[in-house]
Amino acid sequence: MFEDVRLQGKILMEMATFLGDSYVKPVSIALVIQDLGGTEETFSNVLAKTSQLVHMNDISQYTLADFKAFYQKLEPEVFDDVNDVIIVKILNGLSIMYIDDLYPIAKNITLTYQLDNKIPGI
Repeated sequence: MFEDVRLQGKILMEMATFLGDSYVKPVSIALVIQDLGGTEETFSNVLAKTSQLVHMNDISQYTLADFKAFYQKLEPEVFDDVNDVIIVKILNGLSIMYIDDLYPIAKNITLTYQLDNKIPGI
């Protein structure tokens, strides 16, 4: 199996960032993308296109299904048949580490998902 060294570097950087944040449940977006079969290019594409979506559109009414469809269209080979928890983790990780303006939407989607599925925490 080919290991993407650049992606593994991002995984380590993200995990190191969370070491001092005891109140945050660590989520490495790079690790999630690697687990889905993605590469560093996938990671960069997800980060860039999500940032573009957030800053160029009104996403205040976006739902989990909207983001899931967005990622499936963006990287179909990686996000095909991905479950909702993965999308929630990606949104949370992006909002905490990379895209501050995504935070209120990610928080709302997470709370809604937790309530709908009776999950205590993600």
